[in-house]
Amino acid sequence: MHKKSLFATGLICVLTICLSVTCFAKVEIFVDLEKVPTDTPPQIVNDRTMVPVRAITEMISCRVEWIEDKQQVEIYSEGSKIPTIIMQIGNEKAYYTKFDAESKDGVGVETTLDAPPIIINERTFVPLRFISEAINYTVDYNVDSADIYIFSPRYLENQIGEGKGNDEGIGEVTPITEKEINYLLNLRTKSWLALTDEKKQNAISLIARWFEQVDGYVVEDFDVMLQDLDHQMETYFRNNVDAGIFETACDIYKINISNYIKG
Repeated sequence: MHKKSLFATGLICVLTICLSVTCFAKVEIFVDLEKVPTDTPPQIVNDRTMVPVRAITEMISCRVEWIEDKQQVEIYSEGSKIPTIIMQIGNEKAYYTKFDAESKDGVGVETTLDAPPIIINERTFVPLRFISEAINYTVDYNVDSADIYIFSPRYLENQIGEGKGNDEGIGEVTPITEKEINYLLNLRTKSWLALTDEKKQNAISLIARWFEQVDGYVVEDFDVMLQDLDHQMETYFRNNVDAGIFETACDIYKINISNYIKG
């Protein structure tokens, strides 16, 4: 083996040893509310969530190739013939293709990772947020349940709104699904306040659909509901009150919660 190869291998080992690794067995990951199936739980490395590369890439419609001689991970977006993301084990430098609106083409970008890819128990782990955001997905952490939610642009575009049936989004209300209900019921004081405005709008859309589906109650102004819920959850937070966002919405709008949640 060449000295250069020996040095690289040794460096990877040193990096691996120096990293602070914590395993969270109960943390679950969801992509567009679909649970990511994996037999290996996420790992926290240098305060960054790391996940098995093949488990997450399959759920975000990407494929992954492992280049053994380079210890390199290459991730390809759906339909792409060139890598969208390139990373190496133990290397904090990573590369990804970013869409440039002006040229309407992809531009190669180099970035520095807080936690580079790492091999744990013969599995390759990669930084979850970097991978997701590099292909234009968004990541939310539910600080109450510790679960991780990843949303595709397509999902968010299709969820914001009241109904289906025509261009104005007015018509038959899209029935709320069990997965959407579970997501909604897991949002509590801290997790609500940690959401971006876009994700809050998505949650309000779910509440509105559920209200109309069960009680025929129509939410006429999503912005007002956002303000009402923000105000109430901030009050709860200041007073150390842990409350569910859906239960709070029912209370604000005088909705009988027993029609939705039994027991």
